[in-house]
Amino acid sequence: MSVLVRTFAAGAVLTGALALPALAGGDDYDAANDEEGKGPVYYGFVRDHRGAPVADARVVLQPKSGDALVVKSNVLGLYRSHVSKGVRPDDIDVSCDKTGYKQLKVARRNPPGSTEMNIETNCTLQRL
Repeated sequence: MSVLVRTFAAGAVLTGALALPALAGGDDYDAANDEEGKGPVYYGFVRDHRGAPVADARVVLQPKSGDALVVKSNVLGLYRSHVSKGVRPDDIDVSCDKTGYKQLKVARRNPPGSTEMNIETNCTLQRL
């Protein structure tokens, strides 16, 4: 086995690259796997004020009533999840945080009252 192959294999084992599927905070990124019965899909990016992705940011999907769902952004700053099919999209508040950052804004692309099943909400954070 060459040094390059051994180094790659060791690095892959340490990072879990060979053993773990690519998951977003609680859901996979493949929209083809979305099921209408799960309810709307909430997704978006967490970026810093310069547009760079913020990995491992905590994204909180908080319904007006009930428990919040917390997911993490991936290395691209992307998060994706479902809350519940019984919750109206307008009744979900999205916020983002990460240690060392403060939330600047949350921008939702879908207008209030939209019947879309894909709810895009992007967060902007600023390093403290």
